[in-house]
Amino acid sequence: MNKVDIYVNNQRLDLFQDEDITINLSVQNVQDISKVFTEFTQDFTVPATPTNNAIFSHYYRTDVNGGFDGRFRQDAQIEINSLPFRAGVVELESVQLKGTEPYAYTLTFYGNLVNLSDLFGDDYLYDLNFSAYNHPYTDDEIFDRFTTEYDSQFFYPLMSPVKNWIYDSRNSEHSDNNIAWHNANEEHGIHYYELKPAIKVTAILNAIEAKYGITFSGSFLSANPFVDLSLWLHRTEGYLYDTTTSIDWQLINFNRSTGGGTEFNLSTETWNVVDTDIYQLEATVTNATAAYEIGLFQNEQLVSIIPYDAHPSSSITHTFVGLGFYSGDEVQLKIRAAVPVSFNYRVDDFEATDATTSTKRFEVDQTLTASYTFNLVVSDLMPEIKVKDFLSGILKMYNMVLVPTGGTNFLIQPLDDWYAAGSDKNYQEYFDITEYAVNRPSLYREIEFKYQDTEQILGFEYRNLNNVGYGDLRSFFTFDGDEFIVELPFECPLFERLSNADPEASPVTNVLVYKSVTRNANEDGTFNPYLGAPVLFYGVWSDYDLTSNPLAFVNADNTSSRQVNYCWYANTSNNPDSASSANTICFGADIDPYLLQSINNNLYQDYWSNYITDLYNAKRRILQIDAVLPVGVIINMELNNAVVWNNNKYIVNNVELNLTTGKATFELLNVV
Repeated sequence: MNKVDIYVNNQRLDLFQDEDITINLSVQNVQDISKVFTEFTQDFTVPATPTNNAIFSHYYRTDVNGGFDGRFRQDAQIEINSLPFRAGVVELESVQLKGTEPYAYTLTFYGNLVNLSDLFGDDYLYDLNFSAYNHPYTDDEIFDRFTTEYDSQFFYPLMSPVKNWIYDSRNSEHSDNNIAWHNANEEHGIHYYELKPAIKVTAILNAIEAKYGITFSGSFLSANPFVDLSLWLHRTEGYLYDTTTSIDWQLINFNRSTGGGTEFNLSTETWNVVDTDIYQLEATVTNATAAYEIGLFQNEQLVSIIPYDAHPSSSITHTFVGLGFYSGDEVQLKIRAAVPVSFNYRVDDFEATDATTSTKRFEVDQTLTASYTFNLVVSDLMPEIKVKDFLSGILKMYNMVLVPTGGTNFLIQPLDDWYAAGSDKNYQEYFDITEYAVNRPSLYREIEFKYQDTEQILGFEYRNLNNVGYGDLRSFFTFDGDEFIVELPFECPLFERLSNADPEASPVTNVLVYKSVTRNANEDGTFNPYLGAPVLFYGVWSDYDLTSNPLAFVNADNTSSRQVNYCWYANTSNNPDSASSANTICFGADIDPYLLQSINNNLYQDYWSNYITDLYNAKRRILQIDAVLPVGVIINMELNNAVVWNNNKYIVNNVELNLTTGKATFELLNVV
């Protein structure tokens, strides 16, 4: 018999002498191939001794304040013969009483993955910290992240949340949707506010690690194609910002007093009111490059606001009249953009005069042009998906296991790679061959790998035409059984390689775009913006050359544009030059919209085919056999190690292990 110790919040529980503690271990069960690694015990009971009553704070009594909180699982560890076995959490299920006295507590132990899910709770991606990627929302900043590898983790892809972009190289074609470059004085093309950013999934994993104090490891996370996987920051339909966007006020910094009163403090940018009176204040703004609003604040409260539709090189005096201020008030002048944009301005004069005596209380100005900066906050743009659902979707996508490796460390690895990293273990001497079973695996009559259904214009038409979504894969079998669906919480975007509407030019361009619009056109020919599930794609900075079909990027002034010869390559595949070298996030062999041929390195072929093929192999069997394992074998058991028995090799599908007696029931899959 083994001595089993269980600790809750580092306090050792008293156990019944005859209580068996049984734990289930599995990675990806053949009976449900959507499940990833977890471990749990069956319910077990511990006596209501004084020690345990203290640990659980007499949970059976509702009059105990600040006692054990049964709503939450508590940190726990299991030791066998004083050797560490597993760390995780316990859940208090119930308390049994005899009369008015407690007799036993019923508990369930869960491994660290359940603890990880508890750690994430109901947090969303926007609860993570992405402040390192915040930046001024200007045309220059976006242009750099669109046309260069300014940041390998954060960029702007050629994806439209509103426009039905077209390409027409004719100089006479000036449609607002035309993104072809003609000359620097054109007003049509890609406006900076039409683009939404994207972030690499590896950056999201880094943010998860930082928030929850955990570490993900595994060579796959730093290798292609995973490093190319990107999430489009498309949280709301339409443009990135609209008229409802909250825009912050910015305190205007003055640097010179120009005479008439000394009540203005240049170090704090504050008028410290001396006399209670009615005042008139004037502010003259010159060379504002965008529409703005001027606001007057009294003791940090907005008391008056003047909007102005500014024009370059214009000068305007804004007058605040009939405002009453009291002695001791602190008054400040602030400015903000009328729309989400950064702009330049200068306040040539700011002064206050009291209505009673016409005395000027202060007069200050700015001698240099100032800037108002509207910052893009990345966390606010993250799609509406929970952290645990996002991570679960990524794991399913690449058929990966998530395995605790000690403490707060977790290995993420494709299932095939995880098994390949294991070693062979001979359990011949431990197996009880008195009686065992060889079972037929339960087979599915249908297996489907699918993304979320989309209403996006091309994706919807593709699904209607082919009766399966772009990126999805479905197979039917002649076996009796249930259907099995691996469904991701994401959409698979169908990109479009634009044709040149110029009849004298080559019809096929190198321009690959995604249009997040619905299929139904309005009377004016425009399409409605579309918001579906979060969109994943491969974002690659490579030799994606647009010099033969350059694009126009319209500057913030809306009157000039810049030529785009290179930009980030965004697609469901990650290589614009070679289908044989490309990987795709499609599960099957869908035709790639840019390469115009199917890609063999798809999700099913690279990450799922071995598992599914083996499952349906005529030689596949499930061996169910008992064993008695010594403590050393139990402690060091790794489920990716193959079991060698009777000259055959097996992988471990599931183990039910009695920690007290060492008895184990193995469910093994023969390697075919």
